[in-house]
Amino acid sequence: MTNSFGPVKVVSCSAGTHRPTEKCMVGFGMKSPLPTGYFFKNRWSSSSCQTGSLFSADAISRCLKDKKLKLMGDSTVRQWQETLMNTLKGLKYVKPYDTHYFAQAVDPKKNITVQWKMHGHPFVTGYNMVKDLCGYISEEVDRVAVGDVVVIGVGQHFRPFPLEIFIQRLINMRKAILRLQERSPQTVVIFKLENTRELDSEMTHLSDWFGYVQNLVQRKVFGNLKVVLVDAWDITTAANTFITHPNTIVVSNEISLALSHLCHDA
Repeated sequence: MTNSFGPVKVVSCSAGTHRPTEKCMVGFGMKSPLPTGYFFKNRWSSSSCQTGSLFSADAISRCLKDKKLKLMGDSTVRQWQETLMNTLKGLKYVKPYDTHYFAQAVDPKKNITVQWKMHGHPFVTGYNMVKDLCGYISEEVDRVAVGDVVVIGVGQHFRPFPLEIFIQRLINMRKAILRLQERSPQTVVIFKLENTRELDSEMTHLSDWFGYVQNLVQRKVFGNLKVVLVDAWDITTAANTFITHPNTIVVSNEISLALSHLCHDA
């Protein structure tokens, strides 16, 4: 039997090859190339736009000054708040808060607020969370004030359940986002897509196969909206970090990519 494949040619890329020249703007997610970026020296560069160097406290503070960041979703989005608090020393928790379902941090000098709230059921956890404390994201989006920056991240807790449940939840979010954009067109909505998790996760309930399908569904539901898609799937795959809660390098790059769509002077 003869080999039907021809010779494989490896071509080295010179510095700066295929570097995007466009600024990162709020656009339509389905048009993003695959892969969506690459890692070099622990920094993620987007394949479609110029990723800013938004890692230092000064750069992040300039970007978030006078902004209210509303994080909605699971604990992988809560990691954004934790990372920002470790970076911005002026950002402090405001009581009451509970690490299981809600937390708000404020920097009064820079007028920065970073709020996180857990999404509604289902939960893959032992904590007993009630609806009043963990509202459905579509309901939370309906309460967003004009000018807030919305960050949504869901998926991990939905893996063990039928895909139809996840799709219906996303459709409800989509409707709420359209209502938000109608009353507040300038409000930025960012989706942190699902990231990979441990390879020894229960194969029939929590494996990355389910996560990958859910990622495709998110792109399909939100791809034609004017939103930002942070491809945490590509980022965590490229970083070779198969863990539900990625390390600080990964989370910092997710945040930097998101903020690159808000601020272009860093």
